[in-house]
Amino acid sequence: MSANPNRLLTSHEAGALLQMDPSSIVKWVNDGLLPAFRTPGKHRRIKASDLLAFLRTHGMYIPAELAEGAVQVLVVDDDEHFLKALGRAMKNYKDFEFSACTSGIEALVHVGARKPDVLVIDVHMPEVDGLDVLRVLKANPSTRDVQVVMMTGKPSADLEKRAIALGAKALVEKPLTAARLVDALAARAA
Repeated sequence: MSANPNRLLTSHEAGALLQMDPSSIVKWVNDGLLPAFRTPGKHRRIKASDLLAFLRTHGMYIPAELAEGAVQVLVVDDDEHFLKALGRAMKNYKDFEFSACTSGIEALVHVGARKPDVLVIDVHMPEVDGLDVLRVLKANPSTRDVQVVMMTGKPSADLEKRAIALGAKALVEKPLTAARLVDALAARAA
């Protein structure tokens, strides 16, 4: 699928993209949950950007081909409340596709399977900490290009030097807001 947000999809194309029956798409449209319009021939058409917004609003899985163009960001922290709040706030930033997990092991699995553009990970976590995850990612040829931003509530010059030496793009201080995260992501792209 093209990254064009104005691309029009039929209910069958949307259903195939989401791996679901097109009748579910039609129901969402009929219930007023998903914007669509009708062609002169009475066929439904759904803008790709409207489908993407619907999926984000309802916390549903977003196929990679639908999210093309958005920066895929995985945030890892053992504080679930922080992740939920950040996820809600990130919905205001349409150029970023946000996902989250709560452990270093889960992060490694997610990065291996999905290859996000950026991993934002807490330095201090139980079991496998952020620096260990960074070491593993940078040692693996299939994940070494994932950009990593470290975050911590206890910043220090020494910690920043170690993170950068291991391959992190930056170390940001917690608490991290959506606006500060977006600023950090913009800075790492510069």
